[in-house]
Amino acid sequence: MRRTAFLLLACTAILSGAASGEGFSGSWRTGLFLTRPGVPDPSSRLILESPLRIMYRRTHGILDIEAALVMVPSIGNPALEGSDFEAPGIFRLSDPRSIIASTSGDGTTVSIGQDIDRLSMGLRTSFATFTAGRQAIYWGVARSVSPTDFIAPFQFGAIDTEYRQGVDAFRAVVPVGMLSEVDAGLALGEDADPGRNALWLRGRFYVLQSDATFLAARSRDNLLLGGSLNRTLGGGTGWIEAAVTDPGHFLEGVDENPYICLSAGFDRSWFQATLYGYLEYHYSSPGAAGTADYEEVSGSAAVAGGGVYLLGRHYICPGLSWNPAPLWNVSASSLVNLMDCSGYVSLSGEYSAGQNTALQCGCSLGLGKDTPAGGSPRSEFGSWPARFYIRIAHYF
Repeated sequence: MRRTAFLLLACTAILSGAASGEGFSGSWRTGLFLTRPGVPDPSSRLILESPLRIMYRRTHGILDIEAALVMVPSIGNPALEGSDFEAPGIFRLSDPRSIIASTSGDGTTVSIGQDIDRLSMGLRTSFATFTAGRQAIYWGVARSVSPTDFIAPFQFGAIDTEYRQGVDAFRAVVPVGMLSEVDAGLALGEDADPGRNALWLRGRFYVLQSDATFLAARSRDNLLLGGSLNRTLGGGTGWIEAAVTDPGHFLEGVDENPYICLSAGFDRSWFQATLYGYLEYHYSSPGAAGTADYEEVSGSAAVAGGGVYLLGRHYICPGLSWNPAPLWNVSASSLVNLMDCSGYVSLSGEYSAGQNTALQCGCSLGLGKDTPAGGSPRSEFGSWPARFYIRIAHYF
């Protein structure tokens, strides 16, 4: 009953915006994806996906309303059949059924996934801004791996990074000066279980021509303390971001060693901003110094519940974005494990075919020694999935 009411509320908000035309927008993408899941499944699959996102935003006096519904018809993606559309462990109280239609025959799967990705109301006062409901929450200044962005982070190499996945939260943002604010909130996990919730207090301050942030959070049962600092440096921007996590800090009888993650880098533009580049270093203390310890790291508290997904300790991440002509954009980035010399590379290109239409293509693939079937890992990224895509995107 609760899930049905939640779905009806979302549809009512979105359809009311569609009917009036006020604040109604969205996007539609359709394209082909050729995927190779990786070890231990080396087979390739051709998938057709056509995600439709319908958004509604409205401001009425001091109130802000936001809603978004995502529908994803898919052909040839067996991973969707009978599975959840949302990522596991996301901060959400509950969701309606994520696969609303699914058939499979002759080895071909046809599925329609749905997600109520936004459903929130905000209240703006002279003292603070309050937001309740499903909303996007994200922090961090790092370009590759952000140590403090723990609510709904993107994994490196993700193709669609335009919208963060919405989470169920209560949030208050209080301005405390020019370009400075204090942010506090509560993100709710399944059934509002304290062991699945997140509670945070974050400050952002502009001091000495630098942006400084400080974060203290309880993420599920872990204690996280971190922050960042970035400022203009040598014609570009330099930054450092770090976080210390104590796994199971709020549980009795848990004795896990705290660990630290850190990212530091520099970026700048050249040739009248037609070429942009950055270089970042990432350190993860729970990572292994060699491939022999990767399996042990995979079962550690940092990976199981701390949001860490990398197995190594030292990484370098270079990235470039180039605009050879006003309608063209080409970008490339890679995450390189310095311990085993493997890497994950992402390439993408976009051509603006119209005012609201773009042609997009790209690929993401792991480079390194493959892991033999039933054997120990020989490199971190050699077994990561490869994905190639070409699609058309339209915004309305």
